[in-house]
Amino acid sequence: MSIVQAILVTIVAIIATVDYNGPLFYIYKPLVLGAMVGFVLGDVKQGVIIGATLELMWLGVTAVGGYTPPDTISGAIVGAALGIVSGHGVEAGIAIAVPVAVVTQQLDVLAKTVDIYFTKKADDDAEVGDLSKIPLYHYSSLLVIVLFKVVPIFIALILGGAYVKSIFDAIPTVVMTSLNVAGAMLPAVGFAMLLSSMLKGRFWAYLFIGFALSAFLKLPTIGLAIFGVALAFLIEFNSGSAQVQSVEEENVNNDDYEEYDL
Repeated sequence: MSIVQAILVTIVAIIATVDYNGPLFYIYKPLVLGAMVGFVLGDVKQGVIIGATLELMWLGVTAVGGYTPPDTISGAIVGAALGIVSGHGVEAGIAIAVPVAVVTQQLDVLAKTVDIYFTKKADDDAEVGDLSKIPLYHYSSLLVIVLFKVVPIFIALILGGAYVKSIFDAIPTVVMTSLNVAGAMLPAVGFAMLLSSMLKGRFWAYLFIGFALSAFLKLPTIGLAIFGVALAFLIEFNSGSAQVQSVEEENVNNDDYEEYDL
């Protein structure tokens, strides 16, 4: 990988980090990052494949309360980049992305710990009514998070390409086959994590409906999506109609009561 390519991929990391900590346009998602990295490295197809696989695998990864999840931005960017450069595609991408995401997770915690300094300074200024420097503290904390994110990514891109290729060339075929099998299973694990947090009570019925439509009627993904959207609108419409009817009945009862009092 050339210096120019490494810099361009690092710029992608900067954009994704700022998006994750601000606008939330979902540029930071592995699927989007894989496509962007693939575009920079001249292999969009492979970048999308790696990004989509990581997207499915990390569907259930989210920050809840004080928990800091694995750094999927660094994992997706480094995994997609080195997977493309090494020529081993998804197998290399997954094998690299998972440990990178776990390791850089600790750097994210460290960056947020450093940012406590800016929070304390902002609190002190707010107490005395000086709000002029608070935007500076805000952007300074974002700069710290970006630096902790992109510097390791840049170093990994510069040093990792040749080493990753040689390492994967030396790995026995049976191990690569195992990685292929693991890669095929990981999306199912991601879906399971997502469903475990989403499926509560009556929502299980919708899962079974979707499964039946896919398994027995061979309905494609787009067809399932259209059916799901239509079903959601229908349920919402009926719910709204029931609420309106309830309000109207309540008004009628109130009118009858008032007439009786008179």
